[in-house]
Amino acid sequence: MLNYLIFFPLVAGFVILILNRGGIKVFSVIASLIMFCLNAKIFLDYLNGANFEYQLSFKVANFFSYHIGVDSISLILMLLSSLMIFLSFLFLKVEQKAMASCIFFLEFAIMGLFSALDGLLFYIFWEFSLLPLLYIMGVYGKDYRAGIKFFIYAFAGSILMLLALIYQAYATYKLLNIFTFDLEIWKNNASAISFNEQLLLFGAFFIAFAIKSPLFPFHTWAPKVYANSPILVSMMLVAFKMAPFGFLRFCLPLFPDASVYFMPLIAALCIVSIIYNALVAYRATNLKELIAYSSISHIGVMVLGIFSLNVLGISGAVFYMFAHGVVTGSLFLMAELLNKKYKTLEISYYHSLAHKAPLFSIFFTLILLASISLPLTISFVGEFLTLLGVAKVSLLYALLAGLVIILGAIYMLAVFRKMFFMEKETHIENFSLHSREIITLVFVTILIFGLGVAPKIFLEPLDNNANSLIEMMNTRAINTETINFLNHTKGENDVR
Repeated sequence: MLNYLIFFPLVAGFVILILNRGGIKVFSVIASLIMFCLNAKIFLDYLNGANFEYQLSFKVANFFSYHIGVDSISLILMLLSSLMIFLSFLFLKVEQKAMASCIFFLEFAIMGLFSALDGLLFYIFWEFSLLPLLYIMGVYGKDYRAGIKFFIYAFAGSILMLLALIYQAYATYKLLNIFTFDLEIWKNNASAISFNEQLLLFGAFFIAFAIKSPLFPFHTWAPKVYANSPILVSMMLVAFKMAPFGFLRFCLPLFPDASVYFMPLIAALCIVSIIYNALVAYRATNLKELIAYSSISHIGVMVLGIFSLNVLGISGAVFYMFAHGVVTGSLFLMAELLNKKYKTLEISYYHSLAHKAPLFSIFFTLILLASISLPLTISFVGEFLTLLGVAKVSLLYALLAGLVIILGAIYMLAVFRKMFFMEKETHIENFSLHSREIITLVFVTILIFGLGVAPKIFLEPLDNNANSLIEMMNTRAINTETINFLNHTKGENDVR
């Protein structure tokens, strides 16, 4: 069934190319809905004890194997991806064959990436995901230079990742006389690399994932890409948590000593990213750029939670990834509605929207409250647990990272007041929502408050997998300081 989840969007992408223009919208919605339902079915089966791991019996060139498998972390992120693709097709009028096809090709790459248990297979899906994004940016974007900048950054990180993968495979070959990229073999052989080698390999993987996250100071490509790309690209970049997942798949389990060693530096980068991007968001004059900088600021909280190296921080960070994808993706959809109606996203243009678009204003308010982590919303659960996990490592880190809540409320509510309640001589026409837009926003609202009130369906399996990850780090650690740190942060996790 996992193979169906990976290859179905690839088939759907090719089918779209042979459809007539009128059938693209309907087919895209139905195909993406099937993908989401299949993803949800696999997740529910996993909760009931099903095991989804598959490996071909033969290897290509004696070292590359098709080995896939999932846990709750990867399944939740896959569920987020398929959900946001479905909502995007339902909400937007995507009638260009090439664009719709590229989105399904991109979904194929993402499903494969989250499922890959072979390092080289992960890398192939990682690189393949660049192609549809670059095509959409180049053909449909406002400024092709933003796409070029994105490619340069992403490709530089990919080269570092490939070199690290090859070196890790070579280190395993020296130990076992087997040249393999299989992650399970890598994880089960703790003595394959020394501490100094860990530092170098961790650095290569970290930079590759920090660029794609994006994390300060590797984030400079992101705001212009968000602002100048079609809304679908912005949605996908927010929904696909490839880079944070990479930290969990490679950096923590393979290099536990390096993860602990670099943790203070990474925490500093995350805190700077949180505060700096929040301040830039406050000064933003374009709504999409504001949402983009806000998104980058919140990503700093997720990465900090991952490198808190305890169950609370990791499970909270993954839950927050899901929340962030839903909430920020929905804000981008709302911004696109305004752009289609009024042909601009300049914040200064808008005023009195509460009178001119009351239903739109209600939904925007609910989603905005989730974006500033109001209690009982999905974002509050993720952010609170993440900061709680960080506080177990350092109360100072948690207090500084917690500024994301205060600063986020300041700039989001300031913009909200200007756009919706500031009274001016009006030049804005009334507008109402279509039925498909209402259905999408109602579904998002239910999800935001439903998982905010009852997050247990995600948190229980996440706790189990996060605990397994910490145990693996403990087993593979070669420095006494690392073991002591992990033991210190372990325990007292079930505070919920």
